[in-house]
Amino acid sequence: MSSPPDPPIVVSGGSVHIDLDEDIFTPNGKNKRSHGGKKITSVEISVNGGPTQTINVPNGKVTVTIRYENK
Repeated sequence: MSSPPDPPIVVSGGSVHIDLDEDIFTPNGKNKRSHGGKKITSVEISVNGGPTQTINVPNGKVTVTIRYENK
């Protein structure tokens, strides 16, 4: 029997919010969590409510940098 897919990690809003299921990821340092048996397979991005762009990640390695400043 296959397991259900894990829920996505979502970053949204004017501030940064990360919503994740803490039971899936093991704490491994200040503000860090991991799961050795899983890897990132894709990243979906929507800017200003526009269409979603999907970036496939074949090697599971992703760096996301979010910059924000005062208006």
